[in-house]
Amino acid sequence: MIDKASIQDFPPMTASLLADNSGVFRVGTAEQYLTATDEGTARRQLVELMQAEARKSGRPIRVTVTDPTSVTVLLVGVDGELQEEPQSAAPARTAQRTTPPPATAQRVPLIQAPPPAPSQPAPARPAPAQPQTPPRAAPAQPSTAAPVPAQPTPPVSANPQAPTTPQPVPPQHPTVQQPAFDTPPFQPISNQPVSNQPNAQQPVPAQRAVPAQRSVQAPPPAPAQQQPPFAAQQQQIPGQPTATDRRDLRDAPSFLAPPTIGPAQHGLAGLLNKLGFSVPPSASERAERDDVHAVSRHFPRRRTISVANQKGGANKTPTVVNLSSVFARYGGGGVAAWDNNETMGTLGWRTEQGGHDSTVLDLLAAAGDLLSPGAERADLSRFVHHQPGDKYEVLRSAADGEHVVTADEVDLVHRVLAKYYRLIVMDSGNSAGAPNWRRMVELTDQLVIPTTTVEDKKEGARLTLTAVSRVSERGAELARNAVVIVSEAEAKDTSIANAYAEDFRPYVRDVVVVPFDPALKNGVIRHDTLRSSTQRAWLAAAAAVSRGL
Repeated sequence: MIDKASIQDFPPMTASLLADNSGVFRVGTAEQYLTATDEGTARRQLVELMQAEARKSGRPIRVTVTDPTSVTVLLVGVDGELQEEPQSAAPARTAQRTTPPPATAQRVPLIQAPPPAPSQPAPARPAPAQPQTPPRAAPAQPSTAAPVPAQPTPPVSANPQAPTTPQPVPPQHPTVQQPAFDTPPFQPISNQPVSNQPNAQQPVPAQRAVPAQRSVQAPPPAPAQQQPPFAAQQQQIPGQPTATDRRDLRDAPSFLAPPTIGPAQHGLAGLLNKLGFSVPPSASERAERDDVHAVSRHFPRRRTISVANQKGGANKTPTVVNLSSVFARYGGGGVAAWDNNETMGTLGWRTEQGGHDSTVLDLLAAAGDLLSPGAERADLSRFVHHQPGDKYEVLRSAADGEHVVTADEVDLVHRVLAKYYRLIVMDSGNSAGAPNWRRMVELTDQLVIPTTTVEDKKEGARLTLTAVSRVSERGAELARNAVVIVSEAEAKDTSIANAYAEDFRPYVRDVVVVPFDPALKNGVIRHDTLRSSTQRAWLAAAAAVSRGL
């Protein structure tokens, strides 16, 4: 265990690992650079530099490490031990747990043992037992009448109102304090049924009742009819819930243990775990796991996602491809990407071709057979193009662009795809007035508006949101709950993309920024060829879409 009191905090030490497997270790103003051929080698080199610095200084050091996926604070011991410093919020949570809640401090048992004898005035010596009252002389009194003293009150009584004859002390008055004797001051309650009247066969010790009446101004016994049943008193024993503590069983939480959080798998913390350490995942890795869970969900019925922007070149097709890839990869297939362009779209150009040239027109011709009860999933493979690496299928638009798709044809194609797929992602054309475009809006469960860091694409996104909201009441709801995806057109456009995102944020449900990636510029798009930061951004975008489904 590293002694934090001996950690060297000056000069400050930081380390950075870049996506190209290079890095730098800074000690104050001094810098040591590293390069490697792979991510694992770069991380090992960085660990060796930090361990060497700790040995050189002769004291543990603290290093803030930044990599493309996380920020980690590491403590490095002189002996090479590595330890992740916990988050600063952890002590505050611990302090809150150690403070008892107010309700616990105010809770007292309903039946208590009497306090120690010194807390009340005790007689100098025990008073002798009354000779005129034998142990069995106390007869059982009727429940409707107060007990009558058997003997006149002695003149030495400190309380002229208290009877000299020992009276049965009702068990519902725990405030009557009795002096300590050889026997315990509090007797356990018997499990046998007990009535409110004294048992004539059980002696009442006179030597215990008399000092109790003389040492404390005890109130006279309440009428028997005002006493609660003894059974009710037994339910108020400490440790047993009262009637007001009972809860509805339907509100009972599960007694199963909550799911555990696995160790870190990415970043420097993931490397340390591979070396034998046990480092929990960082906040960024936990957020990534939440996104994976969101895109992996299966819904009780088919869901349709529509990607629309009236301006051409606004990144609609790459958005369809990447959303389909993420949903199919994490959700186990069952995803169809449909080019719903009214004439000729480009989805077929940016995806792999299957063993045929079929388009949406071929599927329309066979729609009757595909919707018949005897049709099978394999029958559809003649019309869609499977993407082997990304696990989804593509329905291409017509290649010649001569046929104009109608609203009825959109309905028919949607019925076929809904029979065979759990998720449909629709690409679209640029005309908000086209019948197939307007019908697409009516079939949509989640609207996605892509744009780039080019001003006219941004304006096209705004106009598209307005056009969708005017189609119908359903369209207005789709526009309010839309997800806008801003893709950087160039590597230097990060600040522009963030500014565009803030401009859209007040009008839609969520906005996600995707960094520039040269693999998205031209040719067939494959998810594996994207940079890790781009893949993470598309995972976040798909998770934002999924949360609206």
